[in-house]
Amino acid sequence: MESTGARWSKLLILLGAGIWLGGFIMLGYGVAPVNFGIAQQWELEGSNPAMPEQPVSYRTIGGELTGNSILRLNMMESLSLFLIVIGMVLAWNTKAGTDRNLIFRTIVVLLVTAAFYYYAIRVGGRLTELRSTVPIDFSITENALKSVAHLEFDRLHKTYTRVAGFTMGLLALLFAFSVFDQTPGDKAEAAGN
Repeated sequence: MESTGARWSKLLILLGAGIWLGGFIMLGYGVAPVNFGIAQQWELEGSNPAMPEQPVSYRTIGGELTGNSILRLNMMESLSLFLIVIGMVLAWNTKAGTDRNLIFRTIVVLLVTAAFYYYAIRVGGRLTELRSTVPIDFSITENALKSVAHLEFDRLHKTYTRVAGFTMGLLALLFAFSVFDQTPGDKAEAAGN
């Protein structure tokens, strides 16, 4: 039978990975498409009070709304990572799982941490900086007409999306390996029956 520490470990890891995965799904399915869709449908235009020289189109407005949502998602991801790390510390302290599974999950958590730092802090920080300091005309869609800052923004956006998608896959693996692993006590109990 699982110890209380092993149960808490599994709960914290599953809770952290579940919140993180849910945040990704909500952003990709419920936030970004809605922000851009409504901005386009309403043909929103206006001016950016922080940067009046910024050309504003529905893509600029949708991007600004989604960018602010991503900043909040990053806070949720930080909390999720904290829960996962605490869960992994408990897992090692209580030997909640097989050694091979603990090592695998630890490697996955380290990869998730590195990927999160890269896409949220490094790439996301530069995207936010570009979005808030350099006027970019997001209504231009042809690469030949885009500014250097716009091309950098597009490149960083693709990198952010790819690394976040990779992280989502790692979190799904962590979730699955946390659900289906048995503690040594569970294995001994199953062998005894």
